[in-house]
Amino acid sequence: MSFQRARQVALAASAVLATGCATAPGQPDNELTSKFRQTFASDDPCANNARNIGIAGGTLLGLIIGNSIGDGKSGALVAGALVGGLVGGLIGSDMDRKRCELSKVAKQYDLDMTFSTVNANGEVQEIGASSNKTADSTGAPPAIIGSTVTVRDKDGVAGHFESGSDRLTPKAREYFAAIAAQYSGEKMLTGQTDPKRREELGKQLAQRRLFLMGHTDDTGSSQLNATLSERRAKAVAGYLKQQGIPENALYFQGAGETLPIADNRTDTGRAANRRVEIVEVADEASFKKYLEARKPNYQFYRPADVAATTGTGTSKAKPGAKATNVAPTVANAGTPSKPEKQSKVAASTQPSKTPTVTPARTPTATAKAAKAPLVNFGGTPYSPQQATLNVGSVIPEKSGFGLISKAYADDTVVLSDCTRDRPRAAGSVKSLHDGSTYKTNEHMPQLFGKTWAGDVNGNLVVINHLAVLRDGGTPANLPELKVYAQYKPSASKKPEVNEEPRVNSYLVGQGVLYRMFPRGDAGLKCVDVLFATDGSTTAKGGKLIYTAGATDYIADFKPQLQ
Repeated sequence: MSFQRARQVALAASAVLATGCATAPGQPDNELTSKFRQTFASDDPCANNARNIGIAGGTLLGLIIGNSIGDGKSGALVAGALVGGLVGGLIGSDMDRKRCELSKVAKQYDLDMTFSTVNANGEVQEIGASSNKTADSTGAPPAIIGSTVTVRDKDGVAGHFESGSDRLTPKAREYFAAIAAQYSGEKMLTGQTDPKRREELGKQLAQRRLFLMGHTDDTGSSQLNATLSERRAKAVAGYLKQQGIPENALYFQGAGETLPIADNRTDTGRAANRRVEIVEVADEASFKKYLEARKPNYQFYRPADVAATTGTGTSKAKPGAKATNVAPTVANAGTPSKPEKQSKVAASTQPSKTPTVTPARTPTATAKAAKAPLVNFGGTPYSPQQATLNVGSVIPEKSGFGLISKAYADDTVVLSDCTRDRPRAAGSVKSLHDGSTYKTNEHMPQLFGKTWAGDVNGNLVVINHLAVLRDGGTPANLPELKVYAQYKPSASKKPEVNEEPRVNSYLVGQGVLYRMFPRGDAGLKCVDVLFATDGSTTAKGGKLIYTAGATDYIADFKPQLQ
């Protein structure tokens, strides 16, 4: 069989896999489609979906590799297809086993458990759902490189942990031990009697990564949510370690409220967001792809004033503390690339190399800020229309969840302007082995530790060490914000504002929305800057909102790379 013919056959099957075997609305499945659905997209949790997809995808990949190294010879094609099918089948077969066994655990303990796959693009997909990217440069659909399992209590009852702690309840200790046992390498190897399959599986197990995430709703303190969810994710990771999984394969994160999958404005949505997530991927490269593909669903973020006053008592998983301006932890803070040579202005305003977290705002600090000299930024009185930047669409391009409605596209009030937002905290991705932060060095273009500055009515506004990661567009560190009133290059003058403000950053249709929350010196309330993602050295736009007397004002701010 020629390579072209073999490739056509494999692609024909792959096309069906990529589209989830869908038929037109209102049309009954024909016999062929029904068979494909049973083979690749069955709703039965004990079906061999992933194994069959793995074999088909692996076979296609094997054909392509076999053709490239064997000059299209039939022997190389067959060998490549067999090896690809074997490896793909091994990955998929174990995923199917887990899905089947975990569905039994869910039924036994009355848990709400959902299963998804992770493809080679890092996308999370529901079982049987189609990928947003159906093919790569070879024409092959994305292969499956991992899976996710989300665990919630039914009916929104927060029974995993004792209230306000990371201690599992007696019942939770039972079912998390049963869940953790399904990821045991020893258990997986015991089920393989074929020596070759056992050897291949052993190699795969040595490379895999297991990532535990704790999630909360958006009520209460964002920092408290992040801290508590991190402790809980670490506790579940510890259970996997007890089941024989090596520490160096385990990672955890307290995502807090930053990765919602449902509407936080409803009890049902908040209950869906309170969850523990287990992500298993094939290797280090797959882990990085998964992290880079994560995009928060901003349409589920609520404005600060709404989140602070609603949802009281909806979550027993954490104390019902009121929302406060608590400094966030630095999410996924890697070490930014070494900044290029800075201008004289930037060089004179460099902070220490180790980022620190600004303390929570206190009445004393607020009173002190109120007495600080105000800066005339030459703005106009505040209005929502004037304060809003054109950020474009905020619906994530990639989503593995079916809880997102297009109705939310025009309802992202939190991104309208910075006065409607609040700092949102998330913990770093950490290794269970030594607690170190997982280093991510991929940054957005021109946003890797450099300095940006701009003139606002004769006042120099400088942002040092501005860095944003590709991983969900999260800040890599806290920046340094300085404001020099009526700046003159030859003058030696201390800045009126000199701090490390709290930061949110958002991936939007027009680029990256970078949002700072200063403590109030010089009257500053918050700052929005919209950066392009094409390497431009001038920001696309920005708004600086400040207070003078009893009135809020808006000034345009368009910094340039120094």
